[in-house]
Amino acid sequence: MTREEALQNHVEYWLAELADDKSPEATWFDDLSEDDIAFTLECLPFDKRMQVWQVVPPSRRGAVLVELHDEQRRSLLKAAPPDSLLQWLGRTDAEDLLELMDDLPSQLGRTVLKRLDQEEREQLQAALSYSDDQIGRWLSFNVITVQSDTSGRLFRKALRDTGVPELTDVIVLVDEQGRYQGALSLDAAMKVPTSLALIQFVDPELTPLNPAVSLHEGASAIHSSGYAMLPVVDENGTVLGRFTAHDALDVVVEEQERQMMHLGGGGLEEEDLFSPIRRAVPKRSVWLGVNLLTALLAAWVIGRFEATLEQWVALAVMMPVVASMGGIAGSQTLALAIRGLATGQLGAANVHSLMRKELIVGLVNAVLWAVVVGLVASWWYGSYVLMGVIAFAMLVNLIAAALAGVAVPWGLSRMNIDPALAGSVILTTVTDVVGFFAFLGTATLVLSFMA
Repeated sequence: MTREEALQNHVEYWLAELADDKSPEATWFDDLSEDDIAFTLECLPFDKRMQVWQVVPPSRRGAVLVELHDEQRRSLLKAAPPDSLLQWLGRTDAEDLLELMDDLPSQLGRTVLKRLDQEEREQLQAALSYSDDQIGRWLSFNVITVQSDTSGRLFRKALRDTGVPELTDVIVLVDEQGRYQGALSLDAAMKVPTSLALIQFVDPELTPLNPAVSLHEGASAIHSSGYAMLPVVDENGTVLGRFTAHDALDVVVEEQERQMMHLGGGGLEEEDLFSPIRRAVPKRSVWLGVNLLTALLAAWVIGRFEATLEQWVALAVMMPVVASMGGIAGSQTLALAIRGLATGQLGAANVHSLMRKELIVGLVNAVLWAVVVGLVASWWYGSYVLMGVIAFAMLVNLIAAALAGVAVPWGLSRMNIDPALAGSVILTTVTDVVGFFAFLGTATLVLSFMA
């Protein structure tokens, strides 16, 4: 049985108990980690979630909040009185507070900062100065720093006394002012001769990360380094913390979840599965409105050729074929381009190469399927003229779809607009408008010559 299946059994039991008007009990969480509690809460309908949340032990609530997705976390924070929040957050360390600060009321955030010791407060304030897509905002502060002139014997003795934090395989060396001097692997540090200084064994290829780099760059650097962590050092040489393989994995997983939500249409990426109707309706309505505008644009194009449709009824039957084929072809290219942008494989240096390749693929597919659809139309309606019209329209639309599939996400990314969020809406507009215009426009020209 998988973890998810086991936790779903918990959820099923809780819902059955609540359905029998039984009150939730704190013992429900005895065998669950904070991550497990967060998962089970997210599986509950909103009203039941609020009910069960009341019996989560206060000592664990801060850690559970960190594990929740943004929308679910905000709903619980919004419903809690400030005094209760202070009680929960009083047991939360600086790293977890960093995750929560954006969702806390400003006054409460300031109060929480004042309660930290000076070192933690400075760490947290430094991290908060970076944006959400920079690694400086998502640091782990638990990094081993050692003065560079420390001998191998003293280092190993200190390590026995303090222990090694999880995911630590890199030791960071600093000078007397705490400035970064270099780094070496934990394995190498353990082998440094007794009387020699650690600085003599620095690994020149082990380079720190700048806190201003993007999360994706940080994740790629971790993957390429072969280490479980890399130190994060600012321009002044101050060691701010570390970025770990666990952080990198979180980046990848969150990106995948966000992309999957985008497949359902714009605006769903932050929606709670069981969010209240009053929250869900506005989020979806905005993008339904955008889609309506694009559909009206396509309808306006069709309306320009109303006389042509009246003369040649078969056009109305075949129109969806042209638009659908263009939409599918464009979506395939769009998905490929978005994946390339997300993984960092697509950039200014190779976007033109991808566009040329997709144009050739689109052209080959356009010729192939234009012939197929044209023959079907000819067989269906017994008209070679219709065959030529629809074949030409298919050719134009599939080529346009291939170009738009690359150009749209690339252009949106240059404007700092998420291509996964808006790309499909724009692409559908392009393929519909181009397809209908090419099909009906060509048909209009043919009818004028035949008149």
